Amino acid sequence: MRAVIIDDEKQAIASLQMELAEVRPKVEIIGTANSVESGLKLLAKMTPDVLFLDIRLKDGLGFDLLTALTNFGTFRVVFTTAYDQYALKAFKHGVFDYLLKPVDQDDLQSTVNRILSDSSKGSFKLPQEQIDHIIKLPSTISAGAKIALNTTDGIYLKKIEDIIHIQAYGNYTKLFLKEVETPMVISKTLKDFEHVLKPARFVRIHTSHLINLAHLDSFHNKSGGYVVMSNGINLPVSERKKSNLMAAIK
Repeated sequence: MRAVIIDDEKQAIASLQMELAEVRPKVEIIGTANSVESGLKLLAKMTPDVLFLDIRLKDGLGFDLLTALTNFGTFRVVFTTAYDQYALKAFKHGVFDYLLKPVDQDDLQSTVNRILSDSSKGSFKLPQEQIDHIIKLPSTISAGAKIALNTTDGIYLKKIEDIIHIQAYGNYTKLFLKEVETPMVISKTLKDFEHVLKPARFVRIHTSHLINLAHLDSFHNKSGGYVVMSNGINLPVSERKKSNLMAAIK
């Protein structure tokens, strides 16, 4: 079994490595990282059988990393955390396994045994409904949750609450952020963002526009219907999406 560890504490990584050395059968650690950004770079180069992932990292949440991965869902994820309240929220639906720090050797062995048992049943592929569930968690766990954004020049971690609206741009999207004049061009579709950000009160108002209700200044019926956002930009509201917007506002 091949494993990757992502944790922002050197001691936590070293401790888990020591515990895994005692697990049978042997677990091969093929890489470690200490942040969302370095973790993304590592997992872009290799796909482990299991990822041991800290919930809170120095540049965001472990969930931010998962939402930005292109190979998410092809390996097991075991969260390691010192915060039981986060574990309760994240795992009440049994989506992933988790280990409380300091990691207990018996608990770790049991987790590895379960993974091995599942592996013996065939190739692993996380069901889409479970992927859908986990990508919604950042906004429910922390009001200051961040989202990992892939651009042509790097990966940026931005607070969800700072996103004003998102516009379709071919196979890409433009993100308009609070106090930032130039929108960010991201290699994800508007539908991808709608899926992730709906729990954070983002509403699709048009084929080309997704808005953050926290930045909605006003809605106007004239000219077919349009909204004014906190950055002063007017956006059209399609007839098909108007009822969704009204329901969200009320």
